[in-house]
Amino acid sequence: MFSLMLQSTEEKKHEADEDDEMDIRLGAAKLCAYLKEQEGGSLHVETSSVYGIVVVLPQISRSCGWPRGLSLIIVRAYLILFVNFALQLWLIYLLNTENMIWDKFSGKMFVCDFGANMAACPDGKGCIGPDGTKYTPSRLYDYGTWATRNYVRDSLHALFPDRHDDIDAHVDPGEFGMEHPYCRYICVLIFVMSLTSEFNLIVEGCRLLIAIPSKNESWVKYERPKWADKDHVKSVMGWTELDLVKIRIAGMSLQWKIINVLLVLVPKVFLWFSILGAGTVLLMNTGCIDDIIINSTALGFVLCMDELVFATFGTSQARTILDKLEDYPLYSIDYHECLEDQEALLHHEQNENNATLFQKLRSVSRILPSNAIICASIWVSAIAWYYHEHCTQSSDGTWVSKDIRLPRIVILSWGQAFFPSLFTVPKEDEPCWSMPDDSPAEL
Repeated sequence: MFSLMLQSTEEKKHEADEDDEMDIRLGAAKLCAYLKEQEGGSLHVETSSVYGIVVVLPQISRSCGWPRGLSLIIVRAYLILFVNFALQLWLIYLLNTENMIWDKFSGKMFVCDFGANMAACPDGKGCIGPDGTKYTPSRLYDYGTWATRNYVRDSLHALFPDRHDDIDAHVDPGEFGMEHPYCRYICVLIFVMSLTSEFNLIVEGCRLLIAIPSKNESWVKYERPKWADKDHVKSVMGWTELDLVKIRIAGMSLQWKIINVLLVLVPKVFLWFSILGAGTVLLMNTGCIDDIIINSTALGFVLCMDELVFATFGTSQARTILDKLEDYPLYSIDYHECLEDQEALLHHEQNENNATLFQKLRSVSRILPSNAIICASIWVSAIAWYYHEHCTQSSDGTWVSKDIRLPRIVILSWGQAFFPSLFTVPKEDEPCWSMPDDSPAEL
């Protein structure tokens, strides 16, 4: 009798272990299946930006029959959008004005690689500064200090023309260049990382307009709970009637898609490229470490202008709508919900054991995020554009600034500020600065 009881206990324990093993395998299979489906991702609208509200509000108002209150909020949303465009364009315009006009009048050349090879100076490559003398650590200054010291020397030349050699021997203005060869690159990378998130939002906006149906569908629906009485659910969950109102991304007509492309996506793309160019020049043309870091932080302020405008001028009604807005899923889990346990296990084993070469390569590609590839591509392209546009290669292979010519105007037109290749800035024929030859001047 005792042996039978012991055998029965062992059988039950064995069965329990098998059930546990089965539950573990089943849990793993269902988890992997759901995670695989979620690779399709979901699309959403920016909920903390003025761009999101001008996309969502007209569709909500249309779904509700264009009530007067919502229609007035839509008008306000578009006014806020135009305020945001005006502020961002104006800030970028001022940055371009500084670069194209006032930096030239101050005689500032592009940094390029000035001072980048300081560790090898005074006898290595790239050791000739913009004043034609050799770099040494004690003679390196930021542009403002260097320009002031040059002004003092030139003033003494003008006051005492007969003592030119004595002044050059005793008044050394030093050289202008960068303090660290990689600080600019790292700060540009940080700046590009913030731009990459904006780039992803633009791409996601395009994908959303393509993915949703090109017909008017309701974005608003009232959903009663199916698992219990509505009043009971509201009492237990602490809900109000507003919690039963669901706002989901749905279809919009082709006309609304075109309006959103013209009023949201196209301006966002234009602003993105404009701030990428202006920000890259600002950071790459700064020599001091602290100034580069401060400038990279300031550029983040320009990027976040749309969120600041919405936080300041947006309405509480608009925030409520955006907070309740649900994402637009690009995947479905209905198939896996209908599978029996054994079917789920078999489906998982087939996916793991019978994967094609393309599926395996795609899995390996997930090791490196696509955002990292996009960010690195933008970063390298921005730096390469800076060197191509503003620098030239010297005889020793290093990059120095192109000749600087004074502009003949002090106020840029909008075309000159944003499309300088099409609307050129008139300049003097003779340069006010050009790179001295490789023979260093006597100190």
